[in-house]
Amino acid sequence: MESTKDSDRLNFQNPSLDKWLRFLIIAVLVIGILFRFANLDRKFYWLDETYTSLRVSGYTEAEIIKQISYQKITSPSDIQKYQQLNSEKTLSDTLNSLATEDPQHPPLYYVLARYWAQWFGSSVAAMRSLAAVISLLVFPAIYWLAWELFESSTVAWMAIAIFAISPYHILFAQEARQYSLWTVTTILSSAALLRAMRPDENQNPVALVLAWALYAGTATLGLYTHLLFVCVAAAHAIYVAVIANWRDVKTFIAYYVAALIALIGFMPSLINTVENFNQIRSTTAWAEQTNFLRLVSRWIGSVTIAFFDIGIDGTANATQLALLIPVGIMILALVGYALYFLCRHTPKRVWLIVLLLIATTALFLAVPDIMKGGRRSANPRYLVPCYVGIQLAVAYLLSAKISNNLDNFKQQKLWRIVIVALFAAGLISGGVSSQRDTWWNKGSGWLRAELQVAETVNQASNPLIISDAPIAYMMPLSYHLKPKVKLLIEPRCYTSCYKNRKLALKKPQPSKIPDGFSDLFLYRPSSTLRSAIQQQNYQIDPADANVELNLWKITKK
Repeated sequence: MESTKDSDRLNFQNPSLDKWLRFLIIAVLVIGILFRFANLDRKFYWLDETYTSLRVSGYTEAEIIKQISYQKITSPSDIQKYQQLNSEKTLSDTLNSLATEDPQHPPLYYVLARYWAQWFGSSVAAMRSLAAVISLLVFPAIYWLAWELFESSTVAWMAIAIFAISPYHILFAQEARQYSLWTVTTILSSAALLRAMRPDENQNPVALVLAWALYAGTATLGLYTHLLFVCVAAAHAIYVAVIANWRDVKTFIAYYVAALIALIGFMPSLINTVENFNQIRSTTAWAEQTNFLRLVSRWIGSVTIAFFDIGIDGTANATQLALLIPVGIMILALVGYALYFLCRHTPKRVWLIVLLLIATTALFLAVPDIMKGGRRSANPRYLVPCYVGIQLAVAYLLSAKISNNLDNFKQQKLWRIVIVALFAAGLISGGVSSQRDTWWNKGSGWLRAELQVAETVNQASNPLIISDAPIAYMMPLSYHLKPKVKLLIEPRCYTSCYKNRKLALKKPQPSKIPDGFSDLFLYRPSSTLRSAIQQQNYQIDPADANVELNLWKITKK
């Protein structure tokens, strides 16, 4: 194995931070933390997040559907009560809800979220604040990983600044899902692995055992956080095989014992996932359609948002694209050069782990997308390890280019400008995002339509919504409807369809439309519901010129 003390091979010394850079990093860190907690409840509480609340509460989708029907007029709060803790449901109900309807999601984050909700409540801000708090653990974790890799406090602090102001990490720190926890476990497990593999002839055997135990523990936590942590585990396995070079028997044995312990610990969740594989496929079918050119454009956009993101999505106009394309090209060039520079100027033990974190996840998702059609590899929330690797490479590049060891002052000045520009891009991104109600990660096109639906209905004095839309649409919409809005709904299933064929095949039996409402709206109706309403001598017209709203007005003929 290569010595981790071979610091001269990193090609720059480890000086203390210049005053200007120290000030800039501290400022960026503080602002990045503030962005993580700014306007936590502003953005649309979208489909995925409402399912987080549903699982945490201990209810299942099937329970909601069975208890809400056309026989009773309800209100938005009646839907939301299934997303709030109560004394009827316990932690075992949360685990059961996940195991039966969302087996692709390991339970660690949801268990933490349940205890968090017991302390701080089930409001949108409270549910999102857990992810924001967890995201703060990224800072000490990335410092440790950068130190294990480069033995340079300059690189470590640069990495902290990049992660702090990265629009990607800020965005998912404000989402009530497990992505910030996945980021932390990815970084911690990688750092623990490097620490355990560090050669030290005088190392205490007890300390070595503890180091490998720490790796086993962090790897287990990672597996219980997200299924795609298996890509991180694969990166670690390949890294050990290459660096140990099949000759360091002690390292091999220690690693595989630790990995086996992690796998055994994860076994209950793994068995449930395997047994419910078809259930997982049925609820992730949305990711199985795209075309190749669109896939490539999404890949480019996914790299760009690591450093710059002002919410531009597939509906971008010419002006937005004129801004995004040159910025995207510059960021791609920076990332490409950073990876080249890393491989050119660091030993294999450094660049290999960085490249593996990127490649294992990217290839695992991209190859099936290319061969069979899909878009999982273009969905940034599945690319956490890739962002960790990319941003570490950029942190090393920037630190090396401004080091006192670089003789070319003009070149130093140029790279200082690059650092300021990169941080400014993150600041602009965070500022824009903090003031917006929707963003691309929540399906911005769909969300804009849903917000317009809520706005249209809320303008009526005494409205009634009639619908048999999937409960996956009704739960997010309920957070934006005023209490005066009433619902006559019989929602269809989404995550519970596979195991509850009766729910999946159930035909709606709409009751007679009641009187006493100023406005009657039809939301995302099935053909069966439309036909039944028309048979009651009602006329159905678009509620707005924007037919994409999936909202209609019902009037007597």
